[in-house]
Amino acid sequence: MSYKSLLVHVDDRPSTEARLDVARILKERFDAHLTAVYMSVDIVMPGYMMEHVPSSVLETAAAERKRQSKARLAEIETMLKRRHLTVEMRSESVIATDYIDRVALHARYADLTILGQPEPGTDDAGDLLIEETMFGAGRPVLVVPYIGLPKERTVGEHILAAYDGGREATRALVDALPMLKAAKTVQLLVINPKPGRHGEMPGSDMASYLARHGVKVEVVVEKLSTSDVGIGDAVLNRIAETGIDLLVMGAYGHSRLRELVLGGVTRHIMGHMTVPVLMSH
Repeated sequence: MSYKSLLVHVDDRPSTEARLDVARILKERFDAHLTAVYMSVDIVMPGYMMEHVPSSVLETAAAERKRQSKARLAEIETMLKRRHLTVEMRSESVIATDYIDRVALHARYADLTILGQPEPGTDDAGDLLIEETMFGAGRPVLVVPYIGLPKERTVGEHILAAYDGGREATRALVDALPMLKAAKTVQLLVINPKPGRHGEMPGSDMASYLARHGVKVEVVVEKLSTSDVGIGDAVLNRIAETGIDLLVMGAYGHSRLRELVLGGVTRHIMGHMTVPVLMSH
């Protein structure tokens, strides 16, 4: 198993640069086909308002949005050339309500999709984009911090895998196998192991499974506060203390009507991440 088809989401945010940095590293490491997808949002007004807005105003707004999209695509092309990146570029115009579904559709045909962490204090749909792409596409996602890569500029050389013995965490490890096999070090972190989810030695069965795939694993077991924030901070602290450059974890979601909401630990990590995070559900 390897990553032969990568997808990177590019948009109008400055953090697009960081995503392209990660995409370049992974494309070269796995000799993968890379597709970049850019969605331009069309302005659509409610029908009851349309009759009160002159057609010339609507045409001007549409032309301006098209100009902005063309300019941004030119900027992205410059970013690609600066990184000597060859990609399959896909660009679409969509209405806002279709944006996330269209990204998820493209993600279904990629082994791994590279997305950006929402910037704190912004009112964008970044959280929902991550959730819907992962849950809707049924594919793993790699979320890149908006601040960019750590100073070493590496991804996946030193990996921390958060493992609780559950289905989601197991799925994440299997989806991350290409990264794990290529890594220099892999730590399997088990926090507060629950009875029935592990054998006599928590994490050892998964470590044996990974070893059969050529992955060298160090199992680390910790016991601490059971709060979501406490567990999330324990993961983040270990990343900071041991030079980790990639976190692998299962993503947990709770359905509220039609909206998917990430679980507490997942959301805490997403809000405070300092290295890329590979997640599956």
